[in-house]
Amino acid sequence: MRRAFVSGFTGSAGTAVVLKEKALMWTDGRYFLQAESQMDENWTLMKAYMPGTPSEEEYLCANLSPGEKVGLDPKTCSITRFRKLRKELGGVGIELVPVKENLVDLIWDDAPALPEDPVFFHSVDYAGQGVDSKLEQLRKNLKEKICPSIVLSALDDIAWLYNLRGNDVNYNPVFYSFAIVDSDSSILYVDEKKLSPEIKAYLSQASTTVKPYNDVYSDVKKLQGRVFLPLSTNAAVFEGVTEKNRVVGQSPVQEFKAVKNEVELKGMRDCHVRDGAALTEYLHWLQTEVHKPGMVIDEVDGADKAEEIRSKHDKFVSLSFDTISSSGANGAVIHYKPEKGHCLQIDKDDIYLCDSGAQYLDGTTDVTRTAHLGIATEYQKDCFTRVLMGHIDLAMAIFPPGTKGTSLDCLARRPLWTIGKNYEHGTGHGVGSFLNVHEGPCRIAAGKRMSKYEIGLNKGMILSNEPGYYESGKFGMRLESLVEVIETSIGPESGKYLTFSTITMAPIDRKLIEPKMMTAPQLQWLNNYHLEVREKVGGLFKELGKSQDLIDWLHAVTEPL
Repeated sequence: MRRAFVSGFTGSAGTAVVLKEKALMWTDGRYFLQAESQMDENWTLMKAYMPGTPSEEEYLCANLSPGEKVGLDPKTCSITRFRKLRKELGGVGIELVPVKENLVDLIWDDAPALPEDPVFFHSVDYAGQGVDSKLEQLRKNLKEKICPSIVLSALDDIAWLYNLRGNDVNYNPVFYSFAIVDSDSSILYVDEKKLSPEIKAYLSQASTTVKPYNDVYSDVKKLQGRVFLPLSTNAAVFEGVTEKNRVVGQSPVQEFKAVKNEVELKGMRDCHVRDGAALTEYLHWLQTEVHKPGMVIDEVDGADKAEEIRSKHDKFVSLSFDTISSSGANGAVIHYKPEKGHCLQIDKDDIYLCDSGAQYLDGTTDVTRTAHLGIATEYQKDCFTRVLMGHIDLAMAIFPPGTKGTSLDCLARRPLWTIGKNYEHGTGHGVGSFLNVHEGPCRIAAGKRMSKYEIGLNKGMILSNEPGYYESGKFGMRLESLVEVIETSIGPESGKYLTFSTITMAPIDRKLIEPKMMTAPQLQWLNNYHLEVREKVGGLFKELGKSQDLIDWLHAVTEPL
């Protein structure tokens, strides 16, 4: 929020650097067009990861003089970022200074207050594993690391560990907190007003004490022995722990929750059928209504209708992010957010991209479908079919356990690469179970976007598969489904090879597909997928008493090619 306040840029990823006479914003390819449109002439956009663009520390080293200082709020900076900045700046005589008060806060008179929504239980019926078992799993890991304690600051790690959820962050069911876990007890740092007597008793039974949120900064200074600090830990906590006691690494909780248990996997599969039914119903509604004489539907109307349909399904809690409802040229803005009065009418003769998802008690969804509401050009069909071919090639991949996403990313890009095209975002991200729609530490992305802490893929992980293609000022197309990592019958008994099972259930627009470009295995995959969508979503439509018109439409758009 602070970054948006000073710059106007609302993207989820970005770093602002403000000098005496210049302000710069670093962000990645998902947000180039958005940042350009939201920031004024006072800001310079720095296109991260692009050739010729220096990193933040490279820029500061080149543009500041030895002896100068750079301020940073240590509570908003991760260990990894803090250490790299301090090393690089210090190497040329520039001092990195952790500030006690955030400078934006000093000028933001009407900053929103911290949320006070109550924390609530996430039933073991959905979590599949109790808090005592999770704490035991974590303590066993700490013993192997020879670390008596760990400090947790990632909100989804804490929510997962204690089987609790909250409403402090839009679309992510988490709550502001820290936790310290040692060999026989733990402390949850949270605003106690958020906790009901039942939750306090529940935590007490798990040998967990509740303390005020900000007490963590003084308490970490008292920790004895080796203290494990996950990479996401903020620099203020990091600096509070005695230097000789710090052990920094990948959060074990992140690794635990990345591999879903059987209860979570069933919930994810089930909620994707309901979510797919909602998206299918929305696409049917849109393609019917937009062609009615005099009908005007703008991008916000579309997003609102999609949410309305989703909200009527069982176990719905909220959306999982702002719906990207984009017509024509707006589809090229990768993380576009339509605003009433400043958005386009959905064009009945153009490409429409909808990236949406929801939080359900039994899982989290994230799906993108691109449709042409009129008649696609041959060029548009060529582009989309290449995106589809990459999507299918990745979905059909077979690989050994532990294979890293960097090894698979090129499968999704190959059909575009062969004609000199590409997309400036990752191909896949981990997804939580009624948790954050983006979670680590597993990803599928090009090497320049991965870190040395990337972990390999293993059975039970859930990731997205989302290649795309974008032409600024013209159109955008993306095809995203969530996939479950499953075992095949191939390979040694000690480690069967893995593949992906697509769990998103929504039709892919046949009007944008040129079947002659596809291989026989790709066509077979698509036809099998559409038959599965027809069976599962159509079955739910009948169970819910949906109209025969909707059921017939689903049957038509899932016909084999």
